[in-house]
Formats: sequence, structure tokens, C-alpha cells
Amino acid sequence: MRMLFPSPREVTIPEAYDGSHRRAYTDRPWVVMSMIATADGAIALEGSSALLGGPSDRDVFLFLHRSADTVFVGAETVRADNYSPLPSHQRLVVMSASGDLGRNSEALLAAPNTRVVAGDVRDVVATLEGDVCVLEGGPTLNGQMLAADLVDEVCLTIAPRFIAGRSDRAAEGAWAMREPWHLAHVCEDDGFVFLRYLRSA
Repeated sequence: MRMLFPSPREVTIPEAYDGSHRRAYTDRPWVVMSMIATADGAIALEGSSALLGGPSDRDVFLFLHRSADTVFVGAETVRADNYSPLPSHQRLVVMSASGDLGRNSEALLAAPNTRVVAGDVRDVVATLEGDVCVLEGGPTLNGQMLAADLVDEVCLTIAPRFIAGRSDRAAEGAWAMREPWHLAHVCEDDGFVFLRYLRSA
């Protein structure tokens, strides 16, 4: 992976996505939103975000996913991407009004480290454990989190694809904060562009 900004050089994924700056607040963890989109803004192909990525994007996703104390995700994403139970040291928190977690629902609900929640994201986030939470979508949950000013960092992969059609954006819903975010890095690998933003102080 090549870092293009702020200092051009070859980097590893752990170097590019070093989490030493992530610190929990007194009332909630540090929240990292992790998403992929095509260059024309689509976040899924045939209903799945996994079809947009390549090897390096998959490695970035897994690095962020595995670095989290808590993974927070909407039920539609869990169903579309066939989530499985997480290792015992992590917690999976699924936002769902119905409790339907799809193909792996039985295994997920049986896992002691899976929680299904509903309600206002402010109340939910206040109950999340650990120092770092990775937010993995979908667009409705992302939009709620951004509107509530609960996202501290956005790791966005731009896939070198123009697929037209119809697709949600990375975040949907009410207007969120309008202040510019700080661009922390730009990396590139095999045509994929990796952007990392930090919420401006």
C-alpha cells in the first residue's frame, strides 16, 4: 500500500491505520466508521458491499474489524453480509427492531457476546463497552450516528468502479454536522483509494 498523503511512502496496513490516537471518552468509546463506496457513490453491488472490494480493501476492513472492542452494525448489513459470531474478546451489537439477523441468526443470538438493540443511538452508544467501537453500517445507522455527532473517525475506501444503477449512500437520514473533517491520510493500492478522516476539533 502506498501512502500519498501526508508523506508519500510505502506503508503497511497497521502503520496506515495505527490506532494509538483512539481514546475512549468518559461516556462512550471512540467510534470509527468503516465503509466502502464506488467512485460514483454506490455502497453495494447486488446487495452486498463485499462485491465492491479487493484484497487490500478486505485486509483494511479486517484490520479495523479485529481492532475493535465492539462492532456496531445494522441488522440489514448483518443479513446481507452473513455476519458470524465474533471471538469472545469482542462484542457484536446489532441495531434491529425485528431481531432478524438472517442466515446465521441462531448462532449469533446464541453467542453471549452478541447484543440486539433498538432505540436512540445516543442511548445505545452510552452502553457500548471498551475503548474503540467500529461502526460497519448500513447507511441508516451511519446517518443516525453522524447526525448525533457520535462518529470520531471515518475510514472510507473508494473502489475503482462506476456501476450506475441505484444504491444507498454511505450515510442516509437527517442532516449531520456540516463542518469539514480533517483528512488524516490518503493511500492507494491496485486502484483502490483509502481515505481516513478525523472529526475536526
